[in-house]
Amino acid sequence: MRKREMSRKKDTINRMFRTVILALCTILTSALHAQSSSQENHPLTAGDTLVDRVLPMPVPDSSYLVSDYIEIHFKLDNADLDISYMDNGIALMRMERVIDSIGIDNIKEIEIVSQSSPEGPYERNKKLTEQRSKVMVNYMYRVFPELKEKITVNKITEAWDNLSQYVEQDPNLEYETKQTILDIIHSDELSLDVKKSRLKKTLGENPKTGDVYKYLTTFYYPVIRNSGMYILHIVEPIQDLTFKPDTPYIHQSVTNPSDIAYQPQQILPEESRKRPVLAVKTNLLYDAFFTKDMGWAPIYNIEAELYPTENGRWTWLLEYEFPWHSIPSKHQYLQMLNLQFEGRRYFKENSHHSGHYLSAYIGANYFDFCFDKEYGHGYQGEGGGLGLGYGYVLPLGKNPETRWKLELFIKAGIYYALYDPYDAGNPFAGKYYYDWNLEPERFRKRNKLYERYHLTGGGISISYDLIRKKVKNHPNK
Repeated sequence: MRKREMSRKKDTINRMFRTVILALCTILTSALHAQSSSQENHPLTAGDTLVDRVLPMPVPDSSYLVSDYIEIHFKLDNADLDISYMDNGIALMRMERVIDSIGIDNIKEIEIVSQSSPEGPYERNKKLTEQRSKVMVNYMYRVFPELKEKITVNKITEAWDNLSQYVEQDPNLEYETKQTILDIIHSDELSLDVKKSRLKKTLGENPKTGDVYKYLTTFYYPVIRNSGMYILHIVEPIQDLTFKPDTPYIHQSVTNPSDIAYQPQQILPEESRKRPVLAVKTNLLYDAFFTKDMGWAPIYNIEAELYPTENGRWTWLLEYEFPWHSIPSKHQYLQMLNLQFEGRRYFKENSHHSGHYLSAYIGANYFDFCFDKEYGHGYQGEGGGLGLGYGYVLPLGKNPETRWKLELFIKAGIYYALYDPYDAGNPFAGKYYYDWNLEPERFRKRNKLYERYHLTGGGISISYDLIRKKVKNHPNK
C-alpha cells in the first residue's frame, strides 16, 4: 500500500511539473484565445458520440456519470500537434488539470473524436482524420499511460454537421445565404465533391462578410479541423451540504449525460505569440576532442542558425571554430580559425525545423597543426572548400515547442589548401624551420598545394533557440 501511495505521489509530481512547463511554454508561444464553457447544440449526430452510450442517470444519493469536453485544432492539411496554434496550449493544460482533479480511478472512458474541414479530396481527409486521432492517442499514452485501456477512437472524417451549426448561428450571414449553404450541406442528392464545388463557386458575396466561401474557410474551417476528447467520469454526491446565506461556497453542477453538448468555440481577434528566429549550437564531438600528448584539447566552436520563416524549409547557418592549443615542449600545436557558411533545406514543412535535412556549405580557414613529439614536423597554411551535408534534428522533450534540439550530421566535399611543412631545429632552440632543401632565395611561402575530396565534417550538436520574435496569430494560419 505504501509503495502504491508513493507511486501515485510521484505521478502527481510529474504531472504538476508537466503542467508548469506547458503553462510557461503556452505563455511564450501560444495565442490566448477564450474558450467557451457553455454546452448546447452538440455538433455530432446521434450514435456518433460517447454520451449516447452513457448509462441512465442513477438514483439520488449515488454516483453520477458526467463528461468534460476538450478540443485540439490542426492546421490545414496537417496532423501535427502544434501547441502554438489557436488555443491548443491552453486546452492541453486544461485537460491535464481536469484529469488530475478527477483522478485516474474515477475516469470510465475517454473518447477521441477527430474530423477534418470539408475541403479537398475525401480520401485525403480520411487519412488526415486517422493521423490526427493517432497523434492524440499517442499523446495521451505518453502523458497518461494509466488511461491506455480506457481510450477509444471515433473518426467522423469531414465535419459537415459542425459547419452547419456554425452557419445556422452566424449573425453576419443573410438568411438567403444561410439557406443556400444549408441546402448544399444537407442535400442527399449531391456527392461530397459536388457539395464542396458548389460551396466554393456559388455562394457569392455577403454585405457583412464579403466573399462567403473565403469567410467560411477563414473563420470556421480552422475550428472544425479538430480532435475532441470526451472525458467520461464518476462524480460522487456531496452529503449533508447545507447552504448558509452570506457564506462562501463552491457549487458543482451535474448535468444529465443525455444533454451533454458543447457550443463551438468563438474565434477572437488575433493575438501575439513568439516564434524562434535564431538558434545557437555547439558540436559536442569537437568539444570532446582529445589527443594522447595534449590530453583534452577541445575544438572550440559555435554555430548560429537563422530561421527566416517560422515553418519554412530553408535556414541559414554561420559556423566558427577557433581552437588555439599549444605545448611547445612536446611540439604539439592545434591552432585553427575556421569560418563556414551553410544553407540548409529541411525535408518537411511545418516541422519546427526538425527532422531530415540536406545542406550546402562554403568556408575558409587558417591552420597550424603539429603532433610530432619527436621531430616537431607540422603544417601551417590557409585553405578553403565547399560541399554538401546531410543531417537529422531531434527536438528534446515532449513539448513540440521545445527550444532544445539534438542534431547529428555529416559533411563531404572538396578542400584546397596552400601550406608549408616545417620542422623543429635539432637541437630544438625554441624555433621551427620551413622544410625547404633548395636555395633560400627561391623560397616562397605557401608553396605546397593540398587538394582532395573527402569527409570534411561531422558530429553531434546541441542547439538552443536563443532569440524569439513576437508575431501575430491568424485564425486561418
